[in-house]
Amino acid sequence: MSDVVIAIPARFGSSRFPGKVTALLAGKPVIQHVYETCVKTGLGPVVIATESAKVVEVCKTFGANAVLTSDKCQSGTDRIYEATQNYPEKFIINVQGDEPFINPQTIIKIAELLRSDSACDIATAVMATTDDAKIDNPNCVKAVLGKDMRALYFSRSRVPFKREPSAENKDFVYWHHCGIYGYKREALKRFVSLPQSPLEKIEKLEQLRALEDSMTIKCVQIEPSGPAIDTKEDLQRAEVYYKAHH
Repeated sequence: MSDVVIAIPARFGSSRFPGKVTALLAGKPVIQHVYETCVKTGLGPVVIATESAKVVEVCKTFGANAVLTSDKCQSGTDRIYEATQNYPEKFIINVQGDEPFINPQTIIKIAELLRSDSACDIATAVMATTDDAKIDNPNCVKAVLGKDMRALYFSRSRVPFKREPSAENKDFVYWHHCGIYGYKREALKRFVSLPQSPLEKIEKLEQLRALEDSMTIKCVQIEPSGPAIDTKEDLQRAEVYYKAHH
């Protein structure tokens, strides 16, 4: 029997691009691309968690199991916790509903980390970058890692800060955080029971809630893939990327 359930939060009422998860990319809804990748991993059941009956109806057209979550859910994490209450699996992987190009191997790596590391409460992913434009972009979240790939901190700022730029640290590698999360079931339960934390509120990064409560977040390194869909412009970029890679 599977020990993993994959949950995809898919909010219709996105502030920057309402309905983005049901927008068509290469003739299929964005959420369908994500769902099919999750199924391809073979890890276990896949459930889509949404606040919208429209999304449920769209998901039915391609045979996906979609659950309508309550209005009480404040975030995608709350949504996946509610949607997986009737699943017995030990691990819950949260795959964003606006990431149509996520690599199946990324999801598998998250599952393998959770299974192999008893100290890991939450698993997530990072990409190496030396691109200053990304590093200085507050929408690109940076992770600071220990030598065992344990997350020490996440920030929208450039961290670590180069106090004295030099030839030696010119090519210092920064870690760009990617928004996939794997949870041990008890860790997810603990996480959603916690109030928003001070660092979480100031950076607007919910993973800081876990770090402030002394939970252990470990990271896997992945390679860059195509664009996530946050805006209509992203959808246009995604069409170009899809044509170039398929």
